[in-house]
Amino acid sequence: MMKYFVPAWYNQGSWWEDKTKPYYSKRLVKEFDDMISLMNMHVKNDETFEMLILNYSPDLRTFLHRFDLFEARYWSLFDDIQGFESRTPLPLDFKSLNWPEGTEFVYTPYLVRCVTGATTYSNVYFNQDGYMVWIEAFEHGQRVQRSIFDDRGYLSSILYFDGQGVPFRQKYMTIDGDCILTSELVDGTVHVSEQYQHRFNQTVYNSMEDLLQERVALYMKQEVSVDYPIIIAADERHNYFLSEILSDYQLCYSIFKQRNSELTSSLLQSISNSQYWLVDMLDNEETLQQYKVEQQLDVEIMRITPFDAQVLPNKSSQYYETYIGLWIDGIAHDTLQQSLQQVISYMERVENTRIILLTEEDKKLLPQWLTEQVQAVNDKYNTINEDEDGINLLLAEEEEYVEVIEIKHVPFEQDLRAALMNLRVVIDLNREPDLFLQISCISAGIPQINLRKTDYVVDEINGRVIERVDQLVEALQYFLNHLKNWNYSFAYAIKLVETFASKEIVGRLNRWIEGEVSEA
Repeated sequence: MMKYFVPAWYNQGSWWEDKTKPYYSKRLVKEFDDMISLMNMHVKNDETFEMLILNYSPDLRTFLHRFDLFEARYWSLFDDIQGFESRTPLPLDFKSLNWPEGTEFVYTPYLVRCVTGATTYSNVYFNQDGYMVWIEAFEHGQRVQRSIFDDRGYLSSILYFDGQGVPFRQKYMTIDGDCILTSELVDGTVHVSEQYQHRFNQTVYNSMEDLLQERVALYMKQEVSVDYPIIIAADERHNYFLSEILSDYQLCYSIFKQRNSELTSSLLQSISNSQYWLVDMLDNEETLQQYKVEQQLDVEIMRITPFDAQVLPNKSSQYYETYIGLWIDGIAHDTLQQSLQQVISYMERVENTRIILLTEEDKKLLPQWLTEQVQAVNDKYNTINEDEDGINLLLAEEEEYVEVIEIKHVPFEQDLRAALMNLRVVIDLNREPDLFLQISCISAGIPQINLRKTDYVVDEINGRVIERVDQLVEALQYFLNHLKNWNYSFAYAIKLVETFASKEIVGRLNRWIEGEVSEA
């Protein structure tokens, strides 16, 4: 069954704007989401789909390549407007551009400065893949314009700055180097260049959104059958935009915890004109079910994991030490303190136990009390007991400082999976356990300890579901003191990998949309 996916890979400003940044200025944020994961599952299982890219994305090819979606079929709204063709990325050599004679190139760790005159210079910026993304021109130290380059080697647009350094106009270019659209950033209007006005219904649009809506509606009418489902990343910034022009289509909104952290009334209203809701978390499913009943909506709801399980190596049995993982993000202050104290007390009683605190946050942003407690426990472990002959001191000088508790920064999916390879058991005491962590633990065959029952942990089989934090030590002992329990958990998790494999998830999604499975 053919499907269409509409992701929400947007920046913090207007949703259609470019989110490309030079590599050094990118915030450490997780780009991996439900859309990337679901589309990857479709690729693995040879399911046909097309993604509809609605925002201006000069770096789209390199972005897709990072997430193994480079070969996937897509339609880009701005490519359609600008006339750019799909082709392999082409890194431009900035030196091959038409620089004035005598230009001096100064290399820095972050950019290349091209000195073109006594009061003029340009800065060349690159993305994390080494592709040139911007050239900014300066006069008398003031930035005057930014040329934005597509990863296929095209000049894509030019952004102009006023005397205060504020952007006021953006010109979008065609493949031939002509200007097709001029966006006036002060009043929001968009002007179509005279030679291209025959392609549009208006010569001037009140907003970029009006123009984009017209172009999307045209493409959908000409190219996309109403028989095919469209799976849309729920994002309030484009939900109304799409529901207005896609009212005849089968719309399925995907509600994803990391993107939809709070299901506000306005967000819920924006997804009301649809037939299906996909949801990843129990709490959000309950909210959606309640809203459906209150509004008397005829909509199907299904909760699935957007992350598929795949067998990952587990090396925990190869170590002399036993590593316990404690997920610390999202936990209430009191719960974190209490659980940490429980795990430390277990470590102090059981020799060769180590604790790994897992977090997506930068270590500098963690609570001071937490880092101080970690340091204190490590210092205590490495304290030298005095003796009359000073032998202990001599021996200690030859030994390295041992971290019995370590804070491990795992901002991205591959970082977390790498950390899990060494762990014997993982603890997540959030009100609702982290979904990606749960699926990854199944993949690595690691038992989990949670405060809430989920679809992914069966008590005393592949984990423990405890009622209170003071039961944590008992839950640890269940798996760490009894090899039989750990081995059974590992074997059960390997079976669960089949249940939550991409083939099963895609098959379930297909049956649900085709009406063979009712989940509401």
